[in-house]
Amino acid sequence: MENASIYEVLQLAINLEEEGTKFYEKWAAKAQGSVKDTLNRLAADEIKHAIYFKGLFDGLKDKPQVDYLFDEEVTAYFKGYAASAAFNREQVKLDTIKDAVEEGILTEKNSIEYYEFLSKYSKEPTQKMLATIIKEEQGHLVILEKLLAEV
Repeated sequence: MENASIYEVLQLAINLEEEGTKFYEKWAAKAQGSVKDTLNRLAADEIKHAIYFKGLFDGLKDKPQVDYLFDEEVTAYFKGYAASAAFNREQVKLDTIKDAVEEGILTEKNSIEYYEFLSKYSKEPTQKMLATIIKEEQGHLVILEKLLAEV
């Protein structure tokens, strides 16, 4: 992956945030007390992140070199990747809130590693954007690791 563009990174980030929202909302509905509150807060954060990334993306999309990102097949690819690589856990049996929190931790770690990998092969301003995304994901990781002690 050479020179991942800011457009590609943002499109993937939007899809990952949308999948994260679904995941955290699903498990918040099954939780109680402070665990429920934390999962709802994570879902709300994912929504805020998606809105932020969409705003950045919308500000860039009129540039001619990004037309391919709006192709139906490319959009479907990004959504499919986000669903399979991140928060779509149909292939993993999650029976308890603890299982979901552990899976959330793994997902956040994988997302951080993926964005760090992209950063190595990207140029500015994409690297700066990736640093912002990584910081957000690291914050979620800390929250989930604390939550694991509660469940």
